[in-house]
Amino acid sequence: MPQSLLFVGPEGSGKEAVALELARHAICTPENFAAPAGRKVSELRHPDLYYTCPVERSLTRDAYRQLLDAKAREPLGRVRQPSSAVLPIGDRDDPGLVSVRAIRRFVQAPPFEGRRKVVVIGDAHRMNRQAANALLKTLEEPPRAVLLMLCTHQPHLLPSTVPSRCAKIPVAAFTEAELARHLQERHEVGAAEAARMAAVAGGNARRALDLIDEASREIAAWAETLLAQLWTGRRGELCASTERIAKGQPPTGAAKKKTRTKGSSDASLAASRDVGMRLLDFLAADLVLLLRRDAGVELDESLAARLPDPRGVNASAFPLAVRRLSAARAELGRNLNVGLVLMHAVLEVHDLLHGAALRA
Repeated sequence: MPQSLLFVGPEGSGKEAVALELARHAICTPENFAAPAGRKVSELRHPDLYYTCPVERSLTRDAYRQLLDAKAREPLGRVRQPSSAVLPIGDRDDPGLVSVRAIRRFVQAPPFEGRRKVVVIGDAHRMNRQAANALLKTLEEPPRAVLLMLCTHQPHLLPSTVPSRCAKIPVAAFTEAELARHLQERHEVGAAEAARMAAVAGGNARRALDLIDEASREIAAWAETLLAQLWTGRRGELCASTERIAKGQPPTGAAKKKTRTKGSSDASLAASRDVGMRLLDFLAADLVLLLRRDAGVELDESLAARLPDPRGVNASAFPLAVRRLSAARAELGRNLNVGLVLMHAVLEVHDLLHGAALRA
């Protein structure tokens, strides 16, 4: 097997989970695969495994350990770090917890317990160019007992010299049924809720998992309020609700403490952006389910009871509305203004749904 591998596939397709499972096979012998050695690999605590990903420079050792523990518990999950985080080259004398120089120092030593030393780099496209160039020699001529695995959903952001030194392994997105089953079996999510999350995730496990934490459950309720306002054509209420949500507040009622999202402080722009992206996901999920019901697909009873009657709106506009919400989500990912993006998208969906009435 080649010693330098590049796992490429859509975001949330489980590339890192595949790499970590392969790491367990590479490090452990068949005899200790399920023994303490195998468990240490699964827990990201084995001395011959180096898992890393872009993190903020000021991350402490304890915080990094918490990050690794969260990744071990759910290998398909997102590592919640600022979007500005990168994998740097690292200082020559003190490479730090996460850097290419720390990787090079790790692979130079022989295996401590296992058959091989393994490096797994998540979101490898967020290496800066200096770091990527420093890794080239190791990728081209790794030490004999070393396996290097890079994972990315944006290979075009890597310098061409990196993929040219790796064997490319494509990883397909999850199916909707697979994601729903994972949410039910691994996270004890109800069948109806799992179907709702999987419907909008587009095979992206990270995105689906983002929608089942405590903060997301509150945002899901906000989305239901907006959906009701969209259906009844209450444009003024819709504007007021969207403005409040952009500030991290409930769409109706007295002002409350802003919703906290994992990895972000309440007042941060990142928190508002995360709320906005999840809200758009919930709205799109409900429109997808309504599309399916309109096409004759029988929905779970609890979903069918919650979703509004499509009469009174322009049901033929559902596909356009879903695409508009998805486009708005992408705009938030490009760091556009949260309030303006949400307001424009929600009002445009309102006009699409009530287009026939507006023309009349």
